[in-house]
Amino acid sequence: MTIRMKQVTPLDGGEYRVDFNLIDNIVVSIMLPPYESGSTQQDPTGRAEEAIKLLCEAVSAGPRNEIPTTNDAREKQDREALEEQLDEGLEDSFPASDPVSISVPSTLPKTVGKS
Repeated sequence: MTIRMKQVTPLDGGEYRVDFNLIDNIVVSIMLPPYESGSTQQDPTGRAEEAIKLLCEAVSAGPRNEIPTTNDAREKQDREALEEQLDEGLEDSFPASDPVSISVPSTLPKTVGKS
C-alpha cells in the first residue's frame, strides 16, 4: 500500500495520534503514550512506524496460544464447566430475562353485590 499523507496530532498529556492516510481512503491511526526518557525513538512518526512494524510481526506470527480466552470450556469440550458458565450467565441476567409484564385487562371485573 502507498501512504498518501502522515498527520501527527499532539494530544493532552504528551500523547500523540499519528494518522497514516492510505490509498482507497483507508486511515490507520496510532495512539502513542507520552515519550519516556530512555526510549530510542522520540519522533512521533518514527514511534508510530515502529509500532506498525511490531504489529505486522505479531500478526504474521499467528495467534498466540498463551492468551487465555473466555471460551476455554467450549474449546476443551468440558461439559460440566460449560454448564456452570451457562448457569452463572443465566443467574446474572435473570431480571432482564424475565421482564415484568405491565398490562391493563381488557375486561372490567364484575362488581360484587350489584343490585
